[in-house]
Amino acid sequence: MSSGQLPLVSIVTPSFNQAKFIRETINSVLLQDYPNLEMIVIDGGSTDGTLAILQEYANADSRFRYISEPDNGQSHALNKGFTMSQGTIIGWLNSDDTYLPGAIRKAVNALLQHPAWGMVHGKCQVINEHSQAVNTFPSSHADSKQLYYTCCICQPAAFIRRHVIAQMGGVDEKLHFCMDYELWMRIAKFHQIGFVPEFFANARIHATCKSTTQWHSVGIPEVFKSLAKHYSSIPSGWVSHVLQYRGMGVIDLLKIYKSFPSNSAQVTSMNRFAGSWAPPVLRIIVQSDPANPAHILLIKGQVPAARAKLEKPFHLTALVNGGRAKTFTVEKSQFALEIPLDPRTNVHRVDISSSLITPSSVPSLQNRLVGGYQAEEVIPLSHDEFVVYQTFSRA
Repeated sequence: MSSGQLPLVSIVTPSFNQAKFIRETINSVLLQDYPNLEMIVIDGGSTDGTLAILQEYANADSRFRYISEPDNGQSHALNKGFTMSQGTIIGWLNSDDTYLPGAIRKAVNALLQHPAWGMVHGKCQVINEHSQAVNTFPSSHADSKQLYYTCCICQPAAFIRRHVIAQMGGVDEKLHFCMDYELWMRIAKFHQIGFVPEFFANARIHATCKSTTQWHSVGIPEVFKSLAKHYSSIPSGWVSHVLQYRGMGVIDLLKIYKSFPSNSAQVTSMNRFAGSWAPPVLRIIVQSDPANPAHILLIKGQVPAARAKLEKPFHLTALVNGGRAKTFTVEKSQFALEIPLDPRTNVHRVDISSSLITPSSVPSLQNRLVGGYQAEEVIPLSHDEFVVYQTFSRA
């Protein structure tokens, strides 16, 4: 097949302040032995010398082009690059990663030989900031079942057919860490994923990369939520690797979810007293997004130490939008309420009445009646978040 008949391959590279590595990244693409390619760098407005390097390559090689403008993060930049690209096969190479010689040719040959494959991936080395190989990514055959248990596709070693990316709508711009893993999950539902057991790329790990700095704060929560979204459960292997989120620690994980700008369900008002004390009727208003509706209102409560030994159980009755939802019997000093919410409703008014109504002995609440407990955490959960909560609170 002549070079004119070979499919155009587009390599999309999101970039922001990676002057230290981006020259090596660009060279690894433009020096490939595959003749029909283009490279597009989507820069987020770098200020570290990256733009001078990009302009140098744009002047020297017609296969290279770039834009530099503020964006909404890596996922947004990727989707812009996918839209700008013209190739029938697309590679995604971050600005600190590199291709190995022959990678594009091998990927194209595999896709030409296997028209049923929606994408193909190869093996990947892990390199340090000095471009020295320090490890090997555990790449393997990938399908929907295997991707449930592990991310066995290393992103820089993956090449995807253009129509598959279009069908998927690109990467999920609500994700800022595991947008690649979540994309593989979606692709695997509809397409075969091919694997070539040869090294295609180098994934760089260094002190300032996201894999080092954001794995626990952003990466793990996004992985869990993506698994919950696509599989409605989280495998025990993931749970066992993240011990800090077991048991009550899951609240910290849920709070991370609530800090993401893309989060949908939020408490907009609540009549809880200072110190998390609940009045005789605790009223909570939850605003929900129809695209990702609230599923459960989770309340973590406690009876304070002075009342730790309950003389007898008391009851909390929840009403949602005026209708009785559930009655809970509180027998222990620490308890959790899971109040079901109607996903078809955008605004939820939740009233929780207590059968234990007493004057407060707390100085700041004197002359007020309280419901006998403290509502320490009040968190509305979508279906995906509730799956995460159940997984880790029962692990």
